[in-house]
Amino acid sequence: MGRSSSDVGAVYRGRRRLCGAVFGGLLALSATIGFATPGHAEAIKLNMVGAWAPGVSLDADIAIRFMNEVNRKGKGKVEIVYKGSKEVVPTFDQPEALVKGLFDVWYGAPNYWAGIVPAGYITEMSKHEIPDAGPDSKLFAFMAKLYEAKGVRYLGHYSGNVTTGSHYMYVQKPITSIADLKGLKIRVPPLTRFFVKAVGAEPVTLPPGEVYVAVDRGTVDGFTWPYFDGFTNFGWQKITKYVIDAPLYRNGVGINMNLAKWNSLPKDVQDIMTDAIRTTQYWALGWVAAHQTSQLQAMLAAGMKQIKLSDTELAKWTKISNDAIWDHFQSVMSEADYKEARKLLGY
Repeated sequence: MGRSSSDVGAVYRGRRRLCGAVFGGLLALSATIGFATPGHAEAIKLNMVGAWAPGVSLDADIAIRFMNEVNRKGKGKVEIVYKGSKEVVPTFDQPEALVKGLFDVWYGAPNYWAGIVPAGYITEMSKHEIPDAGPDSKLFAFMAKLYEAKGVRYLGHYSGNVTTGSHYMYVQKPITSIADLKGLKIRVPPLTRFFVKAVGAEPVTLPPGEVYVAVDRGTVDGFTWPYFDGFTNFGWQKITKYVIDAPLYRNGVGINMNLAKWNSLPKDVQDIMTDAIRTTQYWALGWVAAHQTSQLQAMLAAGMKQIKLSDTELAKWTKISNDAIWDHFQSVMSEADYKEARKLLGY
């Protein structure tokens, strides 16, 4: 089930082939709802679909906070309506559905856009407190430009600061060195597949909802996930044995919008949404920090153990992980964009 890093785009293009029934149903949904124009008194309604369910994923809860901020600030002018997650559109099919305009607003892992915007998750390498430095920054404008080329309006990356909320790796047997990972099958999102391949393990693509069974049955030997993000809500602590105490890139939820729909909004509504981005990004810093410690405590209380690497192995881990992802970004970006991205991200 593993795939090489060279075909990451093919992986997600292949999985984004939605059946006619799903698309037809969503088209019918959007046709029946109707949208107000600036000349009408009622608020413009925007449908939102996300990668994970709120109340399970704490990243999803950040997106719901953004929705509530927009609705509060834009009362009478704009309202985001949450329609659901994978039961509406399969997780990895959602980016294409957003581009096609089958719903208006999306949330999920920034790296889920790997097949459409290959460098659309470079903010997972950011050294800024806010991953994209906020909507008034040059970095935010750079990200918006990347997404606009694919018919998408970028609405921000929301996460903890640089020390909280990172991705981690979980395994079923103890390791003492990176070499011990060789040959293992590790479930990955696009973000961590390059590191997994670089250490000699086999990356396996699975949606979050399939991780429990895959680990429990031994289909995979481990997986990567930011444990802040509702690790115990998925029940993974019941079947997972070890967490390697070495961070892998930054966690977070990305929020995007169909570009044509964004462009159709009155300027005052766009300003309301931009203001909601600012306030929610700062709120998310505390939200992530508050759950980072509690999730780890719950994992350890359930019997999981932390693996501490030596200083030498930890330094090697950091170098391999950084080199692997930057090599990928360099391969999918123009030379000018690659240099600009590194500069804007603090490298």
